[in-house]
Amino acid sequence: MGEAGRHGRPSVYEQLQADPRMARLRAARRRPLFRVTGTVTALYLLTALLANHARDLMGTQVAGPLNVGLLLGLAQCATAVWAALWYTRYARTELDPDADRLRAFHQGQGEVR
Repeated sequence: MGEAGRHGRPSVYEQLQADPRMARLRAARRRPLFRVTGTVTALYLLTALLANHARDLMGTQVAGPLNVGLLLGLAQCATAVWAALWYTRYARTELDPDADRLRAFHQGQGEVR
């Protein structure tokens, strides 16, 4: 039996879980994550497929010792860093303010644990 059984009312955690704003916050957190992860994964799979099936293309010199395969590998690193930085900024500007408002609402309403 949860906190509701002991105190006769739902705990702050149970109230938060039932709050539709919390469900919207979870969805807002996941939605862009799938797109960004999909983009980074697609680039990785493209590079792996090209490395296996298009060796001549991957070995094509672009400038000096730099070839297409190396450029795609560097692009993978760059997109992974970009994804991490982008999501950090997205969370700070879009998710954190909503989470702070939700936290303040629930802390003002009941006991905080």
